[in-house]
Amino acid sequence: MALTDAGRSFLTDARRLLAAGAEAREHAREAAHGHRGRLILANVAALSRGVVSPLLQAFRAQYPRVEIFLVELEPADRTAALREGRIHLGIYPEGCLPQDPQFESQPLYACPMVAVLPPGHPLADPAQARAELVIHALAGETVLVPPAEVSRGYLERVERACAAADFTPAALHPVGGVPNLLGMVEAGYGVAILPEVLVGAPVPAGQMRRLRAPVPPFRLRLIWSLTVPSQTLENFRAVAETFASQVNEVPVPPAEISVGISTEQFVGTPSRTHSGHSGGIFDFGRPSFSVPFLTEHSIIVHLTRP
Repeated sequence: MALTDAGRSFLTDARRLLAAGAEAREHAREAAHGHRGRLILANVAALSRGVVSPLLQAFRAQYPRVEIFLVELEPADRTAALREGRIHLGIYPEGCLPQDPQFESQPLYACPMVAVLPPGHPLADPAQARAELVIHALAGETVLVPPAEVSRGYLERVERACAAADFTPAALHPVGGVPNLLGMVEAGYGVAILPEVLVGAPVPAGQMRRLRAPVPPFRLRLIWSLTVPSQTLENFRAVAETFASQVNEVPVPPAEISVGISTEQFVGTPSRTHSGHSGGIFDFGRPSFSVPFLTEHSIIVHLTRP
């Protein structure tokens, strides 16, 4: 007995359909476990090399069949896209997170804030390159900053950092784009206060100095919507959590409140801010203590004496 031409054609098609069915079942199983699928991440371009690239490399090593799409959106558009399910994840600086119970977030990255100085500046001493700089040393300097309409959160962080140290720069001069800003610093038009990760290419020794407390570190958080359940997203979050624990120079803040007082130890009760985090003024009598800048889970206590 032998197959006819029609039978052979039917058998070939049947085998192909059976193989396709098996492949479809395998794809579905992989997707259910988050090993296949797609994720859309709203990124900040300036963070691509220092933060996003190594994060995606770590994720791809574990989940090579998941497609990743990067988009760059303004903060308002990013929030709307998350709310509408057009993106799965977004990266936000801490302090700029949308206040919406639909969203949840986790720490992603932290690094020190630095002062970037022009060549020949008195503070750009190669011998002091590793020494932290007190922000008051920049008194009288013009501080170059991104325009408020482009980076509202950044400008607020610089203003809070200055307020934390009771420091007022001579002037704030807006410059569009980090590369342009660094170019203006190089040309001698002022100094910049930036997250270390944004400085990018190596800066000559001494021209980048880390800023000492009470200037807080720069922190990023990964945010997602609770209304879009996805095992692929959960896998990405797990990789991001491991990534954060391995790369952060500044420890991710613990859940409990940490109070640091450099000279004398007191016991006080913090007030509560509108967001529910500990904050406000500690009443210790004299000398007086205030908390001018708060991170999410930690308190930097600034000692002032009358």
